[in-house]
Amino acid sequence: MSKLDKFLALPEDDSDSDSSDSDKSEEEREEAQEEQEEEEAQLKGPAKKKAAIKLEDLERAGYKSGPSVLYVKPPAETGEQNWNWGSGREAKEKGDDDSDEDRAATRAAVRGVEESAVIAVKAMAQQAALREGARQERLEARLDQMAKDKKALSFNQKEKRKRDEGKTSRAKNYVEESKRQAREFGVYSGFD
Repeated sequence: MSKLDKFLALPEDDSDSDSSDSDKSEEEREEAQEEQEEEEAQLKGPAKKKAAIKLEDLERAGYKSGPSVLYVKPPAETGEQNWNWGSGREAKEKGDDDSDEDRAATRAAVRGVEESAVIAVKAMAQQAALREGARQERLEARLDQMAKDKKALSFNQKEKRKRDEGKTSRAKNYVEESKRQAREFGVYSGFD
C-alpha cells in the first residue's frame, strides 16, 4: 500500500458530526480499504504465502488415508545374526518344506497363467490376421484403381505419364529427349 493510500485512509477530524456518523464513516473506510487491498492482491497475482493444508481439505478433495505407521509392529529381534553362507540344513530342520497342498496351489496358479497366455497368443494371431487381411484389401483396391486408370488413358496420356515418371521407352533418342526437356523450361528452337 502506498503512502498516499495510507494518507487517504486516515480518518477525517469532523468535530461537527455526531459519533454515530463517525462510526459509520469509519466502517465504510475500513470496507473501502479492504476492497482496495483485495484489488491490489488480485493485481499482484497469487499470494506467495502457502495456505496450510488440513486433513479435512484433503478428504473433501477425494484423498483417503491409508494404514497408519503407528500400528506397524516393530521387527522381531532374533538375537545375533549370522551372515555366513549356510548349507540349508537349518531350514530343512525347521520343517519349511513345501507341502503337497502348497505345490497343488502353485500348479493351479501356473496352469491359469498358462491358459491365459495361450488365449493372449491366439488373440494376437487373430489381430495380426485381421490386419493382414485389411492390408491385402487395400492393396487389391489400389491395384484395381490403377488398372482402371491405365485402361481409361489414351496412348498420349500413357506416354506423358511415362515421361513424368522417367520411364520413357525411347530413352536412347537423346536429341528428342533433350528437346523435350528444353521445352519444359520454355526453350523453343527453330530446327524441330
